[in-house]
Amino acid sequence: MKKHAYFSCLIMVSFIIAACQVVISTPTIPAEVTEDQGQKATLELLLTQQAATIESLTTLVVPAPSPIPTETVGVPEVTVIPLYTGEYIAIESGGLVFSLPIEVATSAEVTNVLPDDPNDGWPELALPARRMVDFSGYVIQDHFHTPVIYVYPLEKILTAGLFGATTATNLLALLDDPAADLQTADNLPFLPPFNAAQVFHVLEKRLDSEQGRGIRFLTLYSQGIVGVTNYEIFYTYQGHSADGRYYIAAVLPINSTLLQDSLLSNDELDKIVDEYLDYIEDTSDLIRAENGGILTPSLEALDAMMLSFTVVN
Repeated sequence: MKKHAYFSCLIMVSFIIAACQVVISTPTIPAEVTEDQGQKATLELLLTQQAATIESLTTLVVPAPSPIPTETVGVPEVTVIPLYTGEYIAIESGGLVFSLPIEVATSAEVTNVLPDDPNDGWPELALPARRMVDFSGYVIQDHFHTPVIYVYPLEKILTAGLFGATTATNLLALLDDPAADLQTADNLPFLPPFNAAQVFHVLEKRLDSEQGRGIRFLTLYSQGIVGVTNYEIFYTYQGHSADGRYYIAAVLPINSTLLQDSLLSNDELDKIVDEYLDYIEDTSDLIRAENGGILTPSLEALDAMMLSFTVVN
């Protein structure tokens, strides 16, 4: 009888448990706790994920181009994400997170730059406060330009008008029009403003990732006739963050085995001065035909670094 009563009780308990199952809801976390924990988690997650950012670029899927109508003259460029397999350092500084290839520099630091004073210099070239990335141990030391990357608040650039707004508007229009030919453009959008002219641009490419999109190209700025040498030519990226809040601009020295390292002598300049446009065109054609020759740093390293930029605050 006791054994029978025991089993009867056990069966009854089982039925009661089965009948009383409930779904436990997730407790609501106070907003302020969620925000603090979310910001901390975001920073930690970004730092962890940056180690895999460059490899993840190779997994991005490029949308298949739509059939081109017979009346279309230009063929839209296809975005090609470069493969970079070199070593890099995860940089987190001043609210920015990015991957720094060791072939580019040994370290980097972010500082804040005050807004330009419209009364100092050229008022139409004034830009708002921005963040600036400085490099230590950059691979190229002897160059006209200092390696630097700027992160501007896009909305402030646009609302301020002037040169910055025109440049940002032109860039956005260019990015929204995949059929626009970067190679044949007279001038490509470029910040920061230089008191000089864009002599030429070459190796233009559209770049896109989960962190943002933009264009990159090699270029040279000058106030007069100069040679195309490793001392003056540089790599630039002009783009914006994925959330559309920041304009990112880079001026990064680059060397090519196709170019000489030093400035042209007066005798060398005299030889090209009468046919300067032909000289620029021939040099551009050479760089395009050889895909830049051997470049230092490599395009793959610089492209991957720029595509890894994330603004966390």
